[in-house]
Amino acid sequence: MRKISESDIKGLNISSADCVRWVDDALRIKRKSLLPPKTSIHQDGHKFFNVMPCVIPDKNIAGVKVVTRYPEREPSLKSHILFYDNSDGNLKALIDADFITTQRTAAVAVHSVGLLAKKDYRSIAFIGLGTIGQATLKMYIETLNGKMVQIRLFNYKNRAENIVSMYKSVKNVSFSVFDSYEKMIDDCDVIVSAVTFAEQDFCDENLYKKGCLLVPIHTLGFQQCDLTFDKIFGDDYEHIKNFKYFNRFKSFNEVSDVLIGKCPGRDNNEQRIIAYNIGIALHDIFFASEIYSRLSNQA
Repeated sequence: MRKISESDIKGLNISSADCVRWVDDALRIKRKSLLPPKTSIHQDGHKFFNVMPCVIPDKNIAGVKVVTRYPEREPSLKSHILFYDNSDGNLKALIDADFITTQRTAAVAVHSVGLLAKKDYRSIAFIGLGTIGQATLKMYIETLNGKMVQIRLFNYKNRAENIVSMYKSVKNVSFSVFDSYEKMIDDCDVIVSAVTFAEQDFCDENLYKKGCLLVPIHTLGFQQCDLTFDKIFGDDYEHIKNFKYFNRFKSFNEVSDVLIGKCPGRDNNEQRIIAYNIGIALHDIFFASEIYSRLSNQA
């Protein structure tokens, strides 16, 4: 059994393009994989264990991701993957999954933009520029392939200004910084949110333009949009079926069904669409498999 650390994974220099491709590859075999809903065990209102199993027969692998939160620990949130050979059940590796979690979360959001945004979109807003938000923005920029786009940033703790400075040499993007959600969202084609706390929706749902795409990495801030947007997609039905307004969605399908041709994605440039990707073990275990193979090839 091999122990794979975060430094081992970072040493592979995995590209953003690889991450987005792995997301796509995993979703295309989702229907053939075994993916029960995650189990959450909460203690004292602050500690938790989340257990996320998955079997991927197409790759002859299985795994369990375990995410824990202990407020007194530094960092308080940690994750690990138990990675198995599905043919004999032998444990192949214990993998530090913090880096995998960040990268697959960012890649899933970027993948949804590429799949469901209208093809001629020109503006994208990012709300929430913490670790996940910045990772998503970085992956988005690195996979633009020369597309010209205006990036709108909500300024919080001066993070937006720092990001503008960081990417000033990137020629195909321009930045605008906003202190108002309403002004940032008005007439914007794509909105990506990675905020972890929102007391209410960011703005009135009527402010979202026709043809826009919402990608809530965390689901806060868009609840009223659930009632009026034309289509809603998700990474997994079981993870989303208990949403407050699920039974009132105009339309719901899984993202994987778009990829395999079971249902259409965007039909036209007038549809307003939401992509809810709650986070599924399929991506974690698929990433673990690719990482394990690359490290084995180096040995």
